Amino acid sequence: MKKSWILFFVIVILILGIVLGNIFFKGKSKKDEPVVFNLGINYSTLDPHLFTEMISVQVDSSIYEGLLRLDKNGNYTGGVAESFIEDKKNNKMIFKIRKNAKWSDGSKITANDFVFAFKRVLNPETAARFSEMLFPVKNAEKYYNGKASVNDLGIKAINDSTLEIKFEHPVAYFKYILTLPITAPLKEDFYKSHKKTFAVNLDSFLFNGPYKIIKLSDGEILLVKNEYYWNAKNIKIPKIKYIVSSDFHAVDNLIENGEIDISRVENYNLEKYKKEKTLNSFLIGKLWYLDYNLNNKFLKNKKLRQAISMAIDRDLNIKKIKNNDGSIPAKSVISNQISGNSEKYRKEYPDKDYINDKNPEMAKKLYNEALRELGVKELELDLLAGNSDPETLEIQHIQEELRVKLGLKTKITVVSLKERLNMTRSEKYDIVLNTWSPKYDDATTYFDRWKTKDDKNVSVWQKQKYDLLVDEIYKMPKSAERDKKINEAEKILINDAIIAPIYFAIENTYTNPKIHGLIRREITGITDFTYAYIK
Repeated sequence: MKKSWILFFVIVILILGIVLGNIFFKGKSKKDEPVVFNLGINYSTLDPHLFTEMISVQVDSSIYEGLLRLDKNGNYTGGVAESFIEDKKNNKMIFKIRKNAKWSDGSKITANDFVFAFKRVLNPETAARFSEMLFPVKNAEKYYNGKASVNDLGIKAINDSTLEIKFEHPVAYFKYILTLPITAPLKEDFYKSHKKTFAVNLDSFLFNGPYKIIKLSDGEILLVKNEYYWNAKNIKIPKIKYIVSSDFHAVDNLIENGEIDISRVENYNLEKYKKEKTLNSFLIGKLWYLDYNLNNKFLKNKKLRQAISMAIDRDLNIKKIKNNDGSIPAKSVISNQISGNSEKYRKEYPDKDYINDKNPEMAKKLYNEALRELGVKELELDLLAGNSDPETLEIQHIQEELRVKLGLKTKITVVSLKERLNMTRSEKYDIVLNTWSPKYDDATTYFDRWKTKDDKNVSVWQKQKYDLLVDEIYKMPKSAERDKKINEAEKILINDAIIAPIYFAIENTYTNPKIHGLIRREITGITDFTYAYIK
């Protein structure tokens, strides 16, 4: 009898242990589990000054912070700077650094950290892809081109907590630049002691944003809240895990299994997500377009480029390939999201008549004229695209449009994003299905893509006129006259058929309904976790 009671109590204790253990670990698991964010494709770098695409900016915006940031409503507010003064008369800004702004090692962030960072970005040896974003700073472009010394740059630390930036001319968009990783500070002594592996090895990072990386591997980044971040007490999401899955059929399955909390999704299950109210759809101004290699002896012909552009029915592409997912047919370069002198630029300059893609007879006529001018009876060109499912379907549809409407033979090559970028930069393509995302709220964020300093292809299009126009636009404050010149520059790209715009992409994003307060930035598409919480 005594043995039975002992056995009974042992069993009860075991059961209670299992139950309580499950409750404890389940609670612990929920608390400790990170929000899983699928980037879709891998980042190119986590060095804030060297980013080349917006995937890197998404991660960088979590771990770094510049002088300014955007609030819930998209207004400029203090980041590392607690306040700033705009002196428009003297073309300068003065910033006060927060007293509690610290690096993840606990050391204080100083004005000199920004001075050193700007110097690094503008040093041509750094090879920062978007160094021109800082060219409005006084003598910045001259220093970059070796025509001024580093000491001539219009940025200086008045003291540890006061920073002054002087400009060459009025700048309509520079506050937005100050919210991007390109202007993140950099601690000089830390960088110099980790220069070879900076932002590559885990021990070679120094963070100043809301989060810090604690685990870094191929295809996975684990972030935890940065306890030294000046606003750490208001960061409610303790952990974020960035993963990379570009197979969007697989992504849907991972969402179904509760393994992904946030991810861009394709149109396989959009209706399901809409019914569940877990789908967020927004336009971010990302342009998909055909980019011509103007060094190709055939594509130097303007009529050939125009015929190709006109042969692609953009509405049909949205309906047939994008399944009416909310993407917008593009007949221009600048999206509806970009501000102008008054509200949106596109309202003042609608683009519906820029490209006539409903006249295949005219497209065929131009194509035949191009063949005669080129002295050939037929052509075959290569089409390059990324290897994701959507890109493959799109380039196949474009191939068919060109075959049916023009009789143009094409050969398709699909490669990874990294390889596509490499092939495009080294001009190993004829026509590439490309994309360009705006980096800040101004038309010049698009113009940067086609503005160059060399004299290549000057006989192919009005490049010199375009470059001079864009230079002039850079230096103008917001005005009706500035918008007029923006439209003139945009029309050069369209009328000379330098590209064939196809559509402005919709971002369809699944979000776990337990996550509230996420902010999606309209221009960059960046997800901001600053105001997010789980409920």
